[in-house]
Amino acid sequence: MANNKKSVRITMTLPDGTRKYYSGRTRKEAENKRDKAKMLFAMGYDAENSITFGELADVWLDDYRTRDIHTRTLETTEGVFNRYIIPELGDMRLRDIKPMHIDLMLKHLRHLSASTQKKVLTYSGMIFDLAIENGIIPKSPTYKKKPIAKPSEKVRALSDEQCRTLLQATKGTRVYPFIVVLLFCGLRKGEALGLMWDDIDFDKRYLKVNRSLIYTLENRRGVINESLKTSSARRTIPFSQEVYDVLVAEKRRSNSKYVFSMKNGKCMSEASFRRMWDLVTYRSVDGPSVKDSMKQIDFDVHPHQLRHTYCTRLIANGVLPKEAQYLMGHATPEITMSVYTDYLESQQLESTAEKIRGEGLRL
Repeated sequence: MANNKKSVRITMTLPDGTRKYYSGRTRKEAENKRDKAKMLFAMGYDAENSITFGELADVWLDDYRTRDIHTRTLETTEGVFNRYIIPELGDMRLRDIKPMHIDLMLKHLRHLSASTQKKVLTYSGMIFDLAIENGIIPKSPTYKKKPIAKPSEKVRALSDEQCRTLLQATKGTRVYPFIVVLLFCGLRKGEALGLMWDDIDFDKRYLKVNRSLIYTLENRRGVINESLKTSSARRTIPFSQEVYDVLVAEKRRSNSKYVFSMKNGKCMSEASFRRMWDLVTYRSVDGPSVKDSMKQIDFDVHPHQLRHTYCTRLIANGVLPKEAQYLMGHATPEITMSVYTDYLESQQLESTAEKIRGEGLRL
């Protein structure tokens, strides 16, 4: 069937009388393209000759900052531009940038993770798309480009034995309640650090996720974010007797509105959290050289791993995928199940390895 939907085409007349044409599926889309072009000409750029990648990136970022963007997302975007893209492409004229320059940029950034390189390609591609819209270049040099770094290793859930080891090794320290909340409630690190006593109902035994603590380049002391990254992140989580006992004991000692805080009652700074987590690191066999008697943890562990572990234990204990999705604050059930599938694969591999190590392959 033929597509009868017509595009909308509008014009803009330049001071020298030249006409530029901008098309879109809707009039609003076409007008947006024209307005961005007007902005460039008003700033004195000869859009078809001299404008550099950095200059057009500034225009794009100015527009991006006016949108309803999560603080951390905005900072990540600006960081990718300032640290990786602008040093490589910023001074180059857009019409001079070829696919080989993108290859060279990726080669210079090959030490970065595949996910970071993907961000570099995505964000730089947005600038080239804007240049195409305004007739500056005919085609994006990032077309069909892919990261050249090794894929990031997947986060692995802890086994039951590892959970017991971690809890036993840290019991009695100030990091223990934090570990319990992540391991048995599945909170993200920032959600746990933003948790307040008013969010906890001790009678009904549930806690509410209403905010998160984030660290930015400008504020390492922490910023409380009331607007969570997604609507699904705002949720109510029931907790067990073990969590109840730990939280009751912690509240008796607390002089803060935050469940996890510094001695002055304020939310944890990034440095304060790092010192608290060092209580885990020091107990690892690969950790800093302190007392040998502290070396009880013979595996790597980080906060997000505890959340993954909670997710796998939910499904393994018969919680329905849709229920687990809600408790985890995932946007889709597919995300939840992918975590559990990874866990099952690793468990199956270990089970198979144990059979071969223990019994061998008999002839």
